[in-house]
Amino acid sequence: MTIILIAVLFILQLLSFYFLIILNTKLAKFKDLEKKQERLMREMDDTISIYLADMKDENDRLIQELQRVSKSEIQNAVKQKEQIVRQKEQEQPPSLTKEESTVDGSVSLDNEPRVYVPKNIVANAYSRQQQTGAKNDANKTEAKVAQSAQEPTDATKKEEAKSLTIEQQAVELAKQGKTAEEIAKQLQKGKTEIELLLKFHH
Repeated sequence: MTIILIAVLFILQLLSFYFLIILNTKLAKFKDLEKKQERLMREMDDTISIYLADMKDENDRLIQELQRVSKSEIQNAVKQKEQIVRQKEQEQPPSLTKEESTVDGSVSLDNEPRVYVPKNIVANAYSRQQQTGAKNDANKTEAKVAQSAQEPTDATKKEEAKSLTIEQQAVELAKQGKTAEEIAKQLQKGKTEIELLLKFHH
């Protein structure tokens, strides 16, 4: 009986030694992991401090460079920019038709900025234009009646086109099937203006 107890105690002692060895190895691994983490933290602190030192040096250099530039040089640069802006403004022609025309004579209407105006203001402006055009046309109706009896020639067609208002001319050209761009080129007006005229007429 005592031999069995001694054997059991011996086996239990061996098992306890085994578990102690396993615990020891795990503790050693945890210690290694802690050391690695501490080393990584130190390296990160070092790199961040080096980066901050570099940033501080660059900022100091930038401040020194900015201080070297005197106020007179800044004023000279500002004056040069103003002169360039003035030259560009002088190079641009003031009238819309000149801005729209290019070297080869074609009209570039896509480059001009679009201005949005409320519908009621535009409608009032065009109604006033129609009224003034109607007054002018009333004086010329007699000449048109006399010319309509005769066969219309190219010269009479041109005179009729001149006597019509811009809106009437645009509507006539639209009825002929021309696009807004073609009408704008022919009447030497803006594309948006012609589009508005046609919208308000329909």
